[in-house]
Amino acid sequence: MELHAISTGQQSIDQLVKIASQIYSWTTAIHIREKKWSDSQVINAVQQLIHTGVPPSKIRINSRPQLAVNLNIGGVHLSEHMSYITTDDPLSRWKVGRSVHSIEQALQAQDEGVDYLFYGHIYATTSKPDLSPRGLDQLEKLCHAVSIPVIAIGGIQPEHCQDIHQAGATGIAVMSGIFEAEHPQHVCQLYNESIQQVTFTDLQSQSLGKK
Repeated sequence: MELHAISTGQQSIDQLVKIASQIYSWTTAIHIREKKWSDSQVINAVQQLIHTGVPPSKIRINSRPQLAVNLNIGGVHLSEHMSYITTDDPLSRWKVGRSVHSIEQALQAQDEGVDYLFYGHIYATTSKPDLSPRGLDQLEKLCHAVSIPVIAIGGIQPEHCQDIHQAGATGIAVMSGIFEAEHPQHVCQLYNESIQQVTFTDLQSQSLGKK
């Protein structure tokens, strides 16, 4: 399973860089999701992340595809209303994800050629108190409807990893649970322990199935 850590818009550049430099070895990708930042601020953050040792391949920029191309980082993550067509698009060389909130959106994104999807929110979360969570059943239906990887997001705790995996998702994405945690590195370790347990359980099941 993958672990994506997403900034929350509550950190300064220095704070984001400090947290990311502590957690990158525990994550699949670190997403810079800073809607209020200027392009120059995002560029500054990316340059600092790389300077502190974060591999460019692990950095994703949200909603600014041209910056991802210019900075030659790991990829870009698109909001649900951003279109992506692979034909003659330089982004075809990068990982491209999109947030979706329905099976219809997921199928459209898949048809356009995105590499993976974010789907949520799965569990109740303080960031969306007025919206009911979509839950595991809807996650499972969406995962079965598409052939590209689905990353679950929204209120996910380490103990949820097994259920998320069984629903068909290939990973989880976490925002405030990591970037606003008192000890982000420790939290990432907890998520990784749960992910490793999922992997171990899978291997056990495969081994028993061969007997």
